[in-house]
Amino acid sequence: MTESRLVNYSIIFMGVALLGVVLQTFQVVMRPFAIAILLVFIFTPLAEYSKRKGVPVWLTFLALFLVAGGLLSLVSSFITTDNFDLAGAIPRYQEKISQGSGPVLEMMSRFGFGLESISADDIGKLAASGARAGLGAIRTMFSETLLALILLMFILQSRSGLFGAVESKHGADAVARLEETFKKIQSDIIAYFSTKALMSLGTALLTLVVLLLFGAKFIAISALLIFLLNFIPIVGSFIAVLVVAVLYIVTFGLSGNVGWLLLALMAVQILFGNILEPKLAGKRLNMSPIVILISLYVWGWIWGVVGMFLSVPLTIMILIVVRHIRSREKPADVAAQV
Repeated sequence: MTESRLVNYSIIFMGVALLGVVLQTFQVVMRPFAIAILLVFIFTPLAEYSKRKGVPVWLTFLALFLVAGGLLSLVSSFITTDNFDLAGAIPRYQEKISQGSGPVLEMMSRFGFGLESISADDIGKLAASGARAGLGAIRTMFSETLLALILLMFILQSRSGLFGAVESKHGADAVARLEETFKKIQSDIIAYFSTKALMSLGTALLTLVVLLLFGAKFIAISALLIFLLNFIPIVGSFIAVLVVAVLYIVTFGLSGNVGWLLLALMAVQILFGNILEPKLAGKRLNMSPIVILISLYVWGWIWGVVGMFLSVPLTIMILIVVRHIRSREKPADVAAQV
């Protein structure tokens, strides 16, 4: 019995590893499809409401597509606000970061942090490459979301056909189980995205107030970055605070205000991420921090920054399907033992 379990676990592990390689290799195709699958669970209530009101589904999603395009245009205007072109400003701010990080590295070396091998130019190059990677990820996420909206319309149109095929082959009980699993995934994903969006919006707005009090520039783009990066679990809030602090340093230089700004930004993140969000979400998602961290690493390895954004909802969907399969297997195991 033990050997057979070991063989089964080995096969499962190899299958998961192979699936990860396939997803990574064909990520250009698979990422929009995965986003579309997640959007199915989010927008199915909207499609059902449209049908009840006699509005064609394609017309509803055409309007949704136009709204999404308008939001992307709004984001583009934020990125270029106050003549701040992120892509064009990267080389200029790389030089400023290199100049400003010199005294910081020297001070940290005096305190024995062992950073002699790191130069100011290395810090500037690292910041520039990180900014380019972030911009690339945001562009990819937005463009693939628009493609996913097109796929979403076709998936929703074929949903009834899928349930009909399952019923004709496996019976009404199978359809009932499938609908139960679908509704569970739908409720958990909607709960996650609604809670996360609300907390990210609150964090961004309060951060905007903090930046106004400190007289910072580029407040709109900083608030937008805070909102987006908070969707990355665990490390997203840390990266958001670091990015905003770096923008402040390259604008005003290194001073005592930077420390107070960091404390204020960290307080905002703790308020929303560690106090309010757990109270709102509760234990509904039933995911431990270790599972979230592992999912963040795995999906980040497979799909990069986009995978980090999608790590929690994709893991929620997989865990619900696995629990559904295991619940179906247990009665069969009991019957076999009898």
